[in-house]
Amino acid sequence: MNLLVIVAVLAAFSVDVAFSRRLFRKILPRNPKDMCRSGDGSSYRGFVSESVTERRCLNWNRFNDPWGASEGLGNHNYCRNPNKSLMPWCRIVRGKKIVREFCDIPKCDTPTTEAPPAVDTELTCGERSERRQNKIVGGSFTPIESHPWVAAIFKGKDFLCGGSLISPCWVVTAAHCFSDSGSTRRVSVYLGKTAINETDADNEQSFAVEKLILHQKYNDTNYDNDIALLKIKGVNGRCAVKSPSTQTVCLPPLHTQLPASFQCSVAGFGNERYFGSYSQYLKQGEVKLISQGDCGSKLHYENLITKNMLCAGSPDWSTDACKGDSGGPLVCEMAGRMFLFGVVSWGEGCARKNKPGVYTQVTNYNKWIATKTGLSKYTSGVMYPHK
Repeated sequence: MNLLVIVAVLAAFSVDVAFSRRLFRKILPRNPKDMCRSGDGSSYRGFVSESVTERRCLNWNRFNDPWGASEGLGNHNYCRNPNKSLMPWCRIVRGKKIVREFCDIPKCDTPTTEAPPAVDTELTCGERSERRQNKIVGGSFTPIESHPWVAAIFKGKDFLCGGSLISPCWVVTAAHCFSDSGSTRRVSVYLGKTAINETDADNEQSFAVEKLILHQKYNDTNYDNDIALLKIKGVNGRCAVKSPSTQTVCLPPLHTQLPASFQCSVAGFGNERYFGSYSQYLKQGEVKLISQGDCGSKLHYENLITKNMLCAGSPDWSTDACKGDSGGPLVCEMAGRMFLFGVVSWGEGCARKNKPGVYTQVTNYNKWIATKTGLSKYTSGVMYPHK
């Protein structure tokens, strides 16, 4: 009898141990370091399931992502970083929209081997961290982290034009910024810059211009084909390093067009009024697209608008690009990413009634950009959402 009791106890103990082991394996990841964030957190396999705004994450299996189990995805809603973004993130419901938000994952205490500099790819473009803005007339002062692709182009010590980082080594800008000489002598490009007359050593990256490519059919009379490319190179021979203040903007696919009244953003260091001085700090404004037919009507610019231009303005004509914003980005948000649809080109005055800003239509130049730079992966618009 005693022997039977002992056997029964041992059997129960064995079952309990086996169950405990299975439960232990389920709860703990294989490597305890995976419970915290190291670097960009792409190796994180912990169980945080809410965003920084304390919203519940959605299950990854609800979405048709290009990533899989090797990046930590599956039938769960834990924060992950499958695309090597700035840090782990997840999708949440905000209002009636599903958007991406970063997660607050604790950093690992143990020292890690220094990783190589982060570099943007065609799969990591168009991301930004939003910050609160200070409203002013005609737009908002905004930190560079809200538009981390904005480039500030200088000639000597003088601010010249804006631009947009489309890959770690290439900036898109306006051809008319260089139409006087076409020379890159004394031209420098700064990324991560919030104020044009201040230096932020922690966030800024500076570059010389290795190559300038003006569009071969640029017309300095009517600003048709007003687009140019700058190949940048740092003192150490490197191109741009990815950070919260320096990231690439996405390119939409060839000939993509958005409907009239679609809301987009323009950013730059241009004048706050037509006869004013440059804005010391980066500004952004919200504008709505105007159809090419309307913009080319008698009410606006009649026959001055070509097929390579697009127009945008605010409904009350209070917000517009202005002198000094030339070459800067007109970006539109699609599926949580920012896409470059326009390059600031020209306009009559600044924020004048019925005189919207005119932009070079970037999606007419995907093939030209790819031919001149070899960036076919970037110009294909791989991250643009498809129906």
